[in-house]
Amino acid sequence: MAQATVIVQGTFRAGHAAYFAEYSRTVRAYLEKHGGVVVRRQRVEKVLYGLHQPDATRPDLIMLIDFPDAAVAERIFFAPEYLAIVPLRDKVFADFRMYLGAYGEI
Repeated sequence: MAQATVIVQGTFRAGHAAYFAEYSRTVRAYLEKHGGVVVRRQRVEKVLYGLHQPDATRPDLIMLIDFPDAAVAERIFFAPEYLAIVPLRDKVFADFRMYLGAYGEI
């Protein structure tokens, strides 16, 4: 199967700093175990375009993770081991979105 990129968008919850380091370590170890390579984890400073809806919020973090296999990238985020991490993730993020994209450029 073809390579894939997972794109994560998250908005921090108040008090997230108390849990962020543990969550980051746990998730990175899980990703590496399944062949995921964190290409970039970036703090969002400002919205230049978009978010015109009244209830829209700016994400605080964008993360790109490359996987050698799209099926693996899709499957691992529904596995019991990852689902066990979700309560910790929910302490870090008030809003969390994850997208599966084709690897490379359009």
